[in-house]
Amino acid sequence: MLGMGGSTNLDFLRFLVLIPFCLPLTSAAAETSTSNICPMDLNYVLRIPWNNTLCRNFNPLAQNDNSTTTIKAQCCQAILSLFGVALSQHLKETSFFQLPNLATSSSCLQDYQSKLSSLSLSYNLVSHCFNPLQFVTAPNICARIETSQDWVDQLGKSTSLDSDCRSDLTDLTACASCLRAGFTVQSLLVYADGNQTHAQDCFYFAVLYAAGIVNEFGPESDGVVSCIFGLELNSSVGSASNSHSALVFGLTGAGVAILVISSLLGLYLWYDKKWRRKKNLGFGFDLDEQQGSRPKLRPNTGSIWFKIQDLEKATDNFSQKNFIGRGGFGFVYKGVLSDGTVVAVKRVIESDFQGDAEFCNEVEIISNLKHRNLVPLRGCCVIDDDVNSDERGNQRYLVYDYMSNGNLDDHLFPSSALDASLLRGGDSSNSNPKGTMERFVLVGILCAHIMVALRPTILDALKMLEGDIEVPQIPDRPVPLGHPSFHADGNNFSISPVLSGPKLQPGAMLR
Repeated sequence: MLGMGGSTNLDFLRFLVLIPFCLPLTSAAAETSTSNICPMDLNYVLRIPWNNTLCRNFNPLAQNDNSTTTIKAQCCQAILSLFGVALSQHLKETSFFQLPNLATSSSCLQDYQSKLSSLSLSYNLVSHCFNPLQFVTAPNICARIETSQDWVDQLGKSTSLDSDCRSDLTDLTACASCLRAGFTVQSLLVYADGNQTHAQDCFYFAVLYAAGIVNEFGPESDGVVSCIFGLELNSSVGSASNSHSALVFGLTGAGVAILVISSLLGLYLWYDKKWRRKKNLGFGFDLDEQQGSRPKLRPNTGSIWFKIQDLEKATDNFSQKNFIGRGGFGFVYKGVLSDGTVVAVKRVIESDFQGDAEFCNEVEIISNLKHRNLVPLRGCCVIDDDVNSDERGNQRYLVYDYMSNGNLDDHLFPSSALDASLLRGGDSSNSNPKGTMERFVLVGILCAHIMVALRPTILDALKMLEGDIEVPQIPDRPVPLGHPSFHADGNNFSISPVLSGPKLQPGAMLR
């Protein structure tokens, strides 16, 4: 009896010792059981009239073939979109995009499977489509976003989703705008994340944010379910929205293709422009970035490269009141620059220049000429067709210092006598005005002769105007090659210094 009673007391003491250790374990188990309860209400699965025909035809235990694989992918996508309704509502209530831990995710998926089973779908459908880990929150899913506040920190308080996905998305136009905004925000998230492989997860986050935070009708509305989640509804509204979603996705793909083609075309034009720029460097001209949106050829003379806007302002948009006259190759206008300088602007209309390089080369030559009887060239301006947006066309301008002494006609045929400024040293008392006038006229005729080879150079023309050399006899028709005028005799001007032999150069053709 004693022995038996002592054994009973010993067992009782052991029980009392074990109680403190058992109580924490029981409490922890109770807390774990409580924390594993799914925080999401999944009864909407039975309320939303989604079309589950694909999932009814899917048997996870069937042998895999092409048709089975296709049906599985479509069914898994459908139930993923349906599960997204709960996740977007969870985001709206808790500000978290995902579930807190693996146990909670597993609990929610079990509850989700029970709701699907009540619709006579396969009992193991969820386990074949999902991994519980894919719904557990983590910082490396997309751009380190875990909460709605992280979203705002990355993209700001307002994005295209906030403006385009707020209204009723059963409207086809509103649905199209929302989908475009989704792709735009996806691009921003991928750029912020820096990992292109997260593109699908970033689009998944954009869908949850648009459905749970932005849309004012809520995640379970027909517009959100059919447009944002892309579920086919048994109602006519859902079917129309889903069909339109497919159309919008197709149009979006076409838009992306057009964007890629445009980018390639722009790259080609950029390369061609760069190649032409390098080619133009061979002409020996500087590149000036100030004219328009692309580099321009500028003469190496120190002369000013004018902008067309400056010339238009100086001449009052080439007003008729500023028209001076018509020159050899175009019209001349009087203008006043912004610094008050009075200039003469010649708009070149007819010229023999084949391109900007030849024109700039001619400007360089003229700019280097300095003589008291030549009007100084101040600068030039060139406008090309490919950079001109207001249909001015290919135009060239020459800008001279304005001379207020009248034109050539005033000096050659004055009202009383020959202008003394045309005479050497201005001494008109010992000069022959009639002879000087005749010499000037002859030089002008010779410079405009029909035979290019008979025209004097600028230097020889100046010498003839000043009387340093005699003006040769001007033939009225082309002369034979053996004519004496083809050869210099010392003091006289040779009509064609380049024609020292019996062969004409290509430049000596009739014009």
